[in-house]
This record gives sequence, C-alpha cells and structure tokens, in this order.
Amino acid sequence: MIKSQKKTNIMQLLEQYSMDKRIEKVNLTAGIYTNEDGVSPILESVKEAEYYRTKNQVSKASFNIAGAAEFHQAVRTVLFPDTKGINEDEYTEVTQTLGASGALHLAGRLIKHYAPQAKIWLSSPTWENHPALLESHLGGFGYYGYQAANKDQLCLNTMLDDLQQANPGDFVLLHVCCHNPTGIDPTSFDWKLLADFFAKRKLIPLFDFAYQGFANSIQKDAEPLTIFKKYVDTLIICNSFSKNMGIYDERTGALTLVFKDREKLAHWKKTLRGLIRGSYSMPPVHGSFIASHIINDTGRFAHWEKEVEGIRNDLDQRRSLFFSELSNNGIIDEIMPYRQQKGMFLYLNLSQEKIESLRENYGIYLLDSGRMCIASLSTADMERVAKAIMNVL
Repeated sequence: MIKSQKKTNIMQLLEQYSMDKRIEKVNLTAGIYTNEDGVSPILESVKEAEYYRTKNQVSKASFNIAGAAEFHQAVRTVLFPDTKGINEDEYTEVTQTLGASGALHLAGRLIKHYAPQAKIWLSSPTWENHPALLESHLGGFGYYGYQAANKDQLCLNTMLDDLQQANPGDFVLLHVCCHNPTGIDPTSFDWKLLADFFAKRKLIPLFDFAYQGFANSIQKDAEPLTIFKKYVDTLIICNSFSKNMGIYDERTGALTLVFKDREKLAHWKKTLRGLIRGSYSMPPVHGSFIASHIINDTGRFAHWEKEVEGIRNDLDQRRSLFFSELSNNGIIDEIMPYRQQKGMFLYLNLSQEKIESLRENYGIYLLDSGRMCIASLSTADMERVAKAIMNVL
C-alpha cells in the first residue's frame, strides 16, 4: 500500500476554535489530558521535583549536547524496565531531544545521512505530523494498512501483507502503544510475529513511544521494545514525557539507538551530535531534571506510577461513559466499529462532511481523520457531544 496521506492542520483548527464565540464549544483536537475543569494538571510528583530543583539548583549552565547522564539512565529504565547492567550501555545510546517530535525529526535526518535510498513506512492512518517530521530523508514513504479485523482486534495480516513490499534496510515506524489515531494495539503475540517478520525481512523498526503508561502499566507498555530487542540488530526509539508526566511545555524526550554493532553505533552517535550542534545546540534542562529526579528514585517512581495509573483509569472510565452515551443514542455500531481502543483518542467512523457539520453547527471540534481526544472530553459534555454526532449522521 503506497499512497499519499491527507494532512490535517491541527494548528489551524485550534485557531478556528479560539475564534469561535460560542460558549458551549468543545475542543477535542489536540492530544492533551485535561481534568473536568478543562485544565491540564501538574502532577504532584512533578511539583515535588520542581520544588527540589528550585531549592537546590546552583547553576543554569550545563552545556551538554546529549543531555545529562542521569536523564539517560532514566530513559533506559522506562524503555527497558527488566534490563539491568552496565554492559547494556555499550549497545545503547540515549540522546535528549525536544520531545518525541524532535527525536523523530533527528531520526529522519540520520536516515537521510546513512540510508538515503531507504523508504520509511508509516501506518495508514497515522499521526498527521509524522510525514512532516520525517520528510528530510530522501527515500520517500510507504504505507501499510492499519485497521481492525473486528471490534476486538487488529488485522495483523493486512499490515504484514503490505510490508511484504518493503525492501531490506527500509525503516518501519511503529507506535509502541495507544496507536495514534486508531487506539488499536497489537497483542504480545502479534508483537512477536512482527519482530520475527522484521528480522527475516531485515527491516529496521522506528518506534514512536509518546503514551507510555496510558494503555497498561509503564512496564507492560514497554514490552514490545524488549521483544524486538531479542530479534533485530537495530532499534530506533523516540519517546516523550510530555503526556505521562504532563510536562508538555518542557519539550522533554529522547532518541535512543540500540545497535548490536558498536562501531556503527559510534558513527551514528557522532553524526547525531553534529546535527544537534548545527541546529539547537543543546536541550533544555528543566524537564530532563524532572524526569530523572522522579524515575531514578524508587519511591518517587512509585508515586509517579500511581499518578499515571490514575490518568489511565480516568481515560478508561471516560471512554466507557462515552460509549454508553453513544449506545443510548443508538449510534455506537455505526461510528465505533472497533471498541478496544487505548489511550487518549477515539477513532470515529465519520465522513469529512459530518465532521465539518459538527464544527459549524455544534461547535464540536475534532480532526478531519475522525480522531477525537477523549482525554479532553469532560463528563459534562458527553451527552451533548453524543447527541450532536447522532444529529449529523
């Protein structure tokens, strides 16, 4: 499956929403977790880390292109929770980036440098910003079908059939959990089949890991990385703490390279440092301190895990309540063919015309793709949103 993807301009929709004078408008576009008051709250574990830093910080001059060693250790801890030992450092290189978006952009530039003819394969559908972030590479994009087989599971065969067209050395972007926009995740068995397929076809996984802890626990959501590490020689991982720590403004993410070839890893590391030096020179420190302060201490990590669990449970509850509203209006089967969605989004089977009608006639904003952010939908708005959807069908 090789085709172009329509790009939805979220920024344009946000501007349109801000200019909308209607009081009862609802913004379900951007992937932001908000409470019932519409506020994206600061986690208590984050407040504690910030307080500690304010009381103890003695300098604001660190000059570290790749970020602090403490942050690197924190990233390794959440990506590979079951892996311990200094030997792993010889095969793993962590670099702090400007969120996962920054990591994806740098990954695209590395691919351009080392594999200019390689394709990058994206799921169809995928996050609308993926092509823009990765477009610096030269090999073009391929697309693999990503859809539900039924209301309970992913159609893995469609995905594998399309990836049969990929050439050895091509890169395939995979969403580790809470696939954006569909919310459909492979099972553990599916991930093993995928890892074996990649190894046999010599495909290189490029992981986008923005929602760790929102599908299952922090440890469980990282399981696909551990599975792939056993099968393939190269992993590229782009992760972010924007969502699971609620530190969107701090732009805190990482690009992690896991290579079995240490000489190759050293080359990529050197090139990556050069790319960073030639662009933003060094990452901000505040967010990386928050992440490392929390993750590298057992007690603080446990506190953060409980907070993430609370968000995850809230997302599940909101999804369940909204499903009930859709059922009460007799429309859930029509617009929700797949029910086991995970994470911050719902993927609705709505035409462009109906989505535009929701905006124009009801002040309800979701993406052109049919993605709506359940993490921004308050319980107070659920009945009205469900009835509006029913009215446009």
